[in-house]
Amino acid sequence: MRVRTLVLIAVIAIFGTGGYIAWRSPWVQGWFARDSENPAELDRAAKATLPNDAPPDATNGSPQWRGAARKGVAPAGSFRTDWAKNPPKELWRVPIGGGYGSCSVVGGKLYVQDKQGDKERVVCLDTETGKPVWEYAYDVGAIGTTTGQPYAIGPRATPTVVGTTVFTVGGAGKLLGLDTADGTGKFKWQHDLVSEFDAPMPEWGVACSPLVLGDLVIVMPGGKDAAVVAFDKTSGELKWRSGSNGPGYSSPVAASIGGQETVFAFTGDALLAVRPTDGKITSRFPWATQFRGNIATPVVVDDYVFISSAYNSGCALLRAERTGDSVELVKVYERRGRAFQNHHATSVYKDKHLFGIDGSQGSGGLKCVDFITGKEVPDWNGRETDQASVLLAGDYLILQIAKRGEVWLVEANPKEFNLLAKVPKVLSGNNNWATPTLVDGRLYLRDEQNVMCLDVRP
Repeated sequence: MRVRTLVLIAVIAIFGTGGYIAWRSPWVQGWFARDSENPAELDRAAKATLPNDAPPDATNGSPQWRGAARKGVAPAGSFRTDWAKNPPKELWRVPIGGGYGSCSVVGGKLYVQDKQGDKERVVCLDTETGKPVWEYAYDVGAIGTTTGQPYAIGPRATPTVVGTTVFTVGGAGKLLGLDTADGTGKFKWQHDLVSEFDAPMPEWGVACSPLVLGDLVIVMPGGKDAAVVAFDKTSGELKWRSGSNGPGYSSPVAASIGGQETVFAFTGDALLAVRPTDGKITSRFPWATQFRGNIATPVVVDDYVFISSAYNSGCALLRAERTGDSVELVKVYERRGRAFQNHHATSVYKDKHLFGIDGSQGSGGLKCVDFITGKEVPDWNGRETDQASVLLAGDYLILQIAKRGEVWLVEANPKEFNLLAKVPKVLSGNNNWATPTLVDGRLYLRDEQNVMCLDVRP
C-alpha cells in the first residue's frame, strides 16, 4: 500500500489533476492490484473432486467457437501423431478474405467469415474438396476507428451452427441468422449490435461468437443497458437485455451451477454471472483491463470459473455458488502483474492443469498452470511458441503459431514439456489468431489469406 501511495503522489506531482483522474481509471487500478487469496476457498478448491479432463465433444463436428462445449476440445476421434516422420499432408487450400475467426465444421460443411473490400461474408465450403457451396455477403463499410490498420482485416468471431441455421457476428457488429435448409445461406434476420444498443465500437472490432442456449441466441454488445442481450433464435426478437458494462473481446459460455443454467460473460471490465431465463445479472466480479482487453473465454470446470487477461492483468479463479435462483461468484484467488495472463488465446484444461499462451513481456509463450492455485509449473517451458492458439485433442495440444507460419504438436503433459513436431511454412502472414479445428482426422486452419485442410488421419 505504501508503494501504491508513493506512486500516486508522484503521478499527481507530475501530471496534476489529470494524473489523479488517470490514477482512478479502472485499468490503472487493476494494474496496481496485488495478488490476493481466500484461504478458506483455496482449501476448499484443493479438496474439490474436479475432473482430470475436459471430455471430448460427443458430436461428430465442431459447430461453434471452441467446439460443441466451448472448451477448446476436439471431438472424439482418432488422428495420427507421427508428424515428425510423416508430416500432415495438405488436401486443399482455398483463398479467402481477411479475418481472424475460426472455422466451424458440421455435416461435411465448413463455415467461416471474411471481409473483402466493404463487404463481410459468411462462407460455406465442402470439407472434402474445399469447393464453395454458398456465400452470403453484406455491406459494412469502414470498421470503427481502425480503418486501414491490420486489425481492421475482418471478422473475429466463429459461426455457430444449430440444425439448419448459422448464426454469425461480424467485425462491424452485424448479428445474422442464416437458413441453410435448402443448401444455401438464406437471410432470416439480423441486428446491428452497435447502433441498436448504443454500443461503442471496440478498438479492434466486435469479436464475440454467438452462444445458442435453448431458444436463445446470446451475444455481448456492451451497450447502454445491454452488456449482454438475448434474441429468439427463430424470429430474432429481442428477449432481454442486461447490464451496462462496456464491450471486451470475449465470448459468452454457459454451464450448469447447482442445477441452474448460468451464462458467464467476460465484458470489458468484469465477469458477469447471468440468469438466461430473464437476463438478470446475479453476480459480477470486477476485472478492468487496459484497452478493455478481456479476450479469452472463461474456462468453467464444474463450479469453478477461470479468467485471464494480458496487459499486466493476470488471472483469477472464482467459485460459482447457487443460492436460491441466483448464482454468486466467490473469489478463490487473484494472481496479478506478471502472473499467467492469456494473450490472446483461451487456455485448455486437462489433468487439473491449464495449458495456454502467456502474454508476459519477455517470458511468455506456452505454459502449464495449476488450475487450483494459478501458479505456473516450474521448468515447463514452451516459450518459443510466442503467440499461438491452442486446441486440446486427446492427450495432445495442437498449436497454430501466430507469426511464424508453423503448426506444433505438443504433449498435454503437466509433468514436462515435450514438443513432438513442428510443421513449418503452413500459414502465411503474421496475425494468424484463429484456433485450429480437428474433425475426423482432418485439421482445418485459417490464416490471413487462406482456409486449408491437412490430413492427419491414421
